[in-house]
Amino acid sequence: MSPAAGNDLYIYSDGGAIGNPGPGGFGVVIETGGKTLQLSKGYRRTTNNRMELMGVIAGLESTAGISKGRRTEVVTDSRYVVDGISKGWAKRWRANGWRRNNRGDMALNPDLWGRLLEALEGRDVKFQWVKGHSGHPQNERSDAMVGEASRLPDSEKLVDEGYETGGNRAMAQSSSFATLVEDIGSADDDADDDQNQPQLTHIDSSGEARMVDVGSKEITDRVATAVCEVLMSPKTLSLIRSGGFGKGDVIATAKLAGVMGGKRTADLIPMCHNIPISQMSVDIEELADGTGLRIEATARTSWRTGVEMEAMTAASIAGLTVYDMCKSAERGIKLTDLRLTRKSGGKSGDYVAE
Repeated sequence: MSPAAGNDLYIYSDGGAIGNPGPGGFGVVIETGGKTLQLSKGYRRTTNNRMELMGVIAGLESTAGISKGRRTEVVTDSRYVVDGISKGWAKRWRANGWRRNNRGDMALNPDLWGRLLEALEGRDVKFQWVKGHSGHPQNERSDAMVGEASRLPDSEKLVDEGYETGGNRAMAQSSSFATLVEDIGSADDDADDDQNQPQLTHIDSSGEARMVDVGSKEITDRVATAVCEVLMSPKTLSLIRSGGFGKGDVIATAKLAGVMGGKRTADLIPMCHNIPISQMSVDIEELADGTGLRIEATARTSWRTGVEMEAMTAASIAGLTVYDMCKSAERGIKLTDLRLTRKSGGKSGDYVAE
């Protein structure tokens, strides 16, 4: 990307939410004619995609008064925004009453898409996608502003009523370019849509894997339990029971391996946090029907994020250890039905598998 020059307008925008949904914000860098303006706002609760949209809208709205005769280039790391405009999705959704397919599924964030389309009318605007966290200076600055805005005290954050309540509210603030719209439009049914949609917290708005920032979360007691089953022939199970394997005590070794594996989860799963484990336990018992073993692993911590992955890693590593120690007798041993059975603590509350 060449630096802003001449009469052109360059809008570099980024947005995000911690936890998605969660506290969020947007950051915008505007360059034109040798001048630079930075805009950022934080919101109490919102989503990644809404903040990506709001950032672009704020950049366009704030430069509306000086856009005449200027080509505007919007640079963002959000495929959601770039594809929605460049591929014509947003216009088709609007023409179809914000339905995005023939089944009648509604497009998310119609309030913001509608406002973005309005902001583009009568302007010569080109959208360009840039890979996030790739060293692009303006994108990196915008991203830093998103983090700063997201961590503001709630008293300094705005309410994304389009997400939280579906209400209508517009606030404005003077800037050196024009008027920055801080909170845009209404959401109709979008608040319910976003809240009910599953969110992939480890994927950012541009589709890149990321580690979730848990720095703002409270430290609470958290517990998680996971199980898996190791299926084998009665003969192999009998050998385990009688200690008939040359490698040693299968059950004791598998329990130890499970504890060690659970404690090393952050080294095995790329986006997992290094959690201070207060307790890790692994129990192994025979299945009632005599077809193998049931492994149950429980992890405990007092920390900002849960220990579901630690419990599941412990159960799976214990199961793999059983296989390793018994494969000489039976290559067809199966590890199956690895699952979380319960968890407690944290903002999402308790979970018990049915």
